[in-house]
Amino acid sequence: MSTPHAGAAAAVAALLVLALPGVARAAPQPSRTALSRAVDLKTDNKVDPVGVDDRAPLLSWRLDGSSHSVGRQVAYEIRAAHSADALRRGEADVWRTGKVASASSANIPFAGALTAREAVAWQVRVWDDVGRASEWSSPATFEMGLLNASDWSARWIENSSYDYTRPDGAVSPLPVFGKSFSLHRKVAKARLYMTGLGMYATTLNGKPVSANVLEPGQTTYSAEVDYRTYDLTRQLRQGTNTLGIETGSGAYQRVKTPGHYFFGGSLETHTVYGEPKAIAQLEITYTDGHRETIKTDTSWHTALGPTTYSSWWSGEEYDARRSATAPTAAAELDGPDWQSASLVELTATTTPRDTTPLRADPRPPVTVAQTLRPVSIAPDGKGAYILDFGANRSGWPNARVSGPAGTTISMIPAEKLNADGTLDISSTGATATNQIAYRYTLSGHGTETWHPRFTYSGFRYLKVDGLPAAPKADTVTMQVVHASNPRASDFTSSSQIINEIHAITLRATQSNMMSVLTDCPDREKGPYTGDNLHNIDALLTDYDLSSYEPQLVRNMATAQRQPGDDSPGLIANIAPEFHRVAPVKIPRPQGTIEFLDEVNWGGAVIRIPWQLYKTYGDTRTMALYYDNMVKWLDYEAANKAANNGDIPGLGDWSATDNSTPMQLAILAGHYAAAHDMAQIAGVLGKKADQDRYSELAATLAADFTTRFRHEDAKGVFYGSDSETSNAMALDAGLVPASDRQQVLDRLVASVRAAGDHITSGSVGLGPLFRALHAGGRDDVVFDMVVNPTSPGYGYLVASGHTTLSEALDGSGSQNHHFLGQVDAWLINGPAGINQAPGSVGYRQLEIAPAVVGNLTHASGVYRTPQGLVASAWRKDSRGRLTLQITVPVGSTAVVRVPAHAHDRVTANGSQRPSAEDRTASTAVYQVSAGSYTFTVR
Repeated sequence: MSTPHAGAAAAVAALLVLALPGVARAAPQPSRTALSRAVDLKTDNKVDPVGVDDRAPLLSWRLDGSSHSVGRQVAYEIRAAHSADALRRGEADVWRTGKVASASSANIPFAGALTAREAVAWQVRVWDDVGRASEWSSPATFEMGLLNASDWSARWIENSSYDYTRPDGAVSPLPVFGKSFSLHRKVAKARLYMTGLGMYATTLNGKPVSANVLEPGQTTYSAEVDYRTYDLTRQLRQGTNTLGIETGSGAYQRVKTPGHYFFGGSLETHTVYGEPKAIAQLEITYTDGHRETIKTDTSWHTALGPTTYSSWWSGEEYDARRSATAPTAAAELDGPDWQSASLVELTATTTPRDTTPLRADPRPPVTVAQTLRPVSIAPDGKGAYILDFGANRSGWPNARVSGPAGTTISMIPAEKLNADGTLDISSTGATATNQIAYRYTLSGHGTETWHPRFTYSGFRYLKVDGLPAAPKADTVTMQVVHASNPRASDFTSSSQIINEIHAITLRATQSNMMSVLTDCPDREKGPYTGDNLHNIDALLTDYDLSSYEPQLVRNMATAQRQPGDDSPGLIANIAPEFHRVAPVKIPRPQGTIEFLDEVNWGGAVIRIPWQLYKTYGDTRTMALYYDNMVKWLDYEAANKAANNGDIPGLGDWSATDNSTPMQLAILAGHYAAAHDMAQIAGVLGKKADQDRYSELAATLAADFTTRFRHEDAKGVFYGSDSETSNAMALDAGLVPASDRQQVLDRLVASVRAAGDHITSGSVGLGPLFRALHAGGRDDVVFDMVVNPTSPGYGYLVASGHTTLSEALDGSGSQNHHFLGQVDAWLINGPAGINQAPGSVGYRQLEIAPAVVGNLTHASGVYRTPQGLVASAWRKDSRGRLTLQITVPVGSTAVVRVPAHAHDRVTANGSQRPSAEDRTASTAVYQVSAGSYTFTVR
């Protein structure tokens, strides 16, 4: 099955091949007669989106580099109309910018007046630095969703017979809803706007309305509930149609059920926000202009459906004998199990509230990315079978079985096996008496197919019990699910272990990339803010998250504690804050920790928007949540004062070396947040705030130096002289220039003293990679990464791990992404693709491949806002090095070719590189957009 990114992945792969030595094509000579035109037009970072509720959506494009034009954009013009045909006629009845002097090609706010449901086509042309105008681009489109509460005529509905606290203690089946209606005109356009809580799955005439799964995306449900817009124009049929909605519990309804796994210990308090509910509005426009709306109200029918148990954490159960309660056809809505739906009464104290807005989800949806057959099927000798799907991933089982009515198929997921081949469920959090399980009870009617709809698990192995016959390869498959964010990069090298490390890292990221970024896909599924921040370099390297991360920042803002709450201004360690953690102090090797608050988690509300600005030029996210940033910094200032200068927290979480002073990690994180905040204020033109936060950063830096800078006979070091201590000081910019080489040398010495092992935890790992890379010690990084002994990435591969574990010694959860910083280094180091210091949106590049270790070739591509950057190098048996690069239109690059002073370097390309500047280890060139080959002999 192809993935949602198949087209993009194929394009990336093709460009990667073209960049490889030995298969390069001679570039055509530059032309001054045809300017590159704009391509890849996007609205709010999506292609032709439907259901936009951003009143000033952001427009972007890139310049087509295929013509090898030497021009660069210095101006643009955008025009918009109600149809592409109107644009082709030269009409612009919605908006026209006129010629705008600007090199910007991203994050351009649409300034025309927009109304709910409005469809818009737009295009752009550009001018270059010699005054040439390009052709108009091909049109792009977007369609507005419902913008105001008054646009919704539908009402929230529920089933009055449902109660998760049934008197007999039994688990209640989940509600379903259905509505039949007839069409007798030809449909011109049909849009379904809908959402549900905890979760929903919608069908039209028994078929899913889209490929989206696990909806809605998670939010702070009191602050907003996200809806989707589905295009049903081609799915409606003449005559009777039936719209059906099934519901699940999700994180909205967290109920403790005997025999089922329940996440949470003595520290956590949990909330059941309410009972399942849905709201849907199908608007149909006919070709004759007539309009009709099918909306949720008391005319809908409801029943307790075939899903008899649903839990976000512990699985799902479905009884197909209850198929009369599946809302797939009109005849099924009038049976004895059905009743009229009830309207939901929302108040100021319910969740959602009567004032909670419905908001279009800006995130790419979660979809089924891949369907896998087991690589082996082994009987366990007790009537069950152990299926091995070859690697740990996130998804659900898909069963295709036949058998007698009442037969129950039980499927239990696991990440590991015991030595005797039996299932080891310990890493998932489950036990034999508190299970994570999927169960399907057969109806007895032919071949039946089922998969869960309201939860998923991380697993490699699946124990299947109750099958009427031995399974075949297609009896139970695995459907892999994750958010459909586009891939941004690819990498390969001559090192098998490096390539496998890249594979397990990417798999861990995919496994935790749902509507929110989770820590693990089984035990907790927690949207931890720090896990996001600590791995942000790799996340933004592997995927285009320009339309995904802003919502995660919004989740932090809406989860922020308000006046009247405990700790107002606090952004807790998870957002949305589905469970609250008591501020209990616990002794740990790194010191006394407190789970409630941590600057290296809460500071994500500042530091991630700054990264989004540097990567994509996104100023909107930091502007929208600026007040939340201010409140968080004010909270931490009060927190610091109340604790005599020591903010409670976690320190370098998950580290092997727990000698790093806890307050060093906390203070460095606090400084980094204040420093980023000062820069944000500067970009947003808030001069007084820029001065204020610069002063705060300077105060924190002085405090850090006083407390943690040390000097001995060997030189300057910080904290405990651990990897994290020195790396965090260097990376944060807290080491004076005169001391940097000494501290870098101490950092290298600490790595060597640890046997080239990574001893940093999730907080120190990014600084460790960045400090060594910035210091020109990619050789040290390589030695750490490929080291086959514990702890480290090489060890995980050598010991058979197929995803990153919670710790680099292989312990804990077997599918954590927050130690994935290696993927950023693969692109920045061996492939050598970097954004130049001070650049925004990759307009200035620095390409400096690290030829390290036993690598003989490495190739990487990275899709920037300007286009695709490619870098590939190879060393032959005689030591000759060939480097090929591609710089997209809109970018320039400094190329640092690895070469010693006595080496001869030749350079050629689509344009003439500037005169070289030689150093002891590189030949340096300045290049503009185009493709280039450098050869070192």
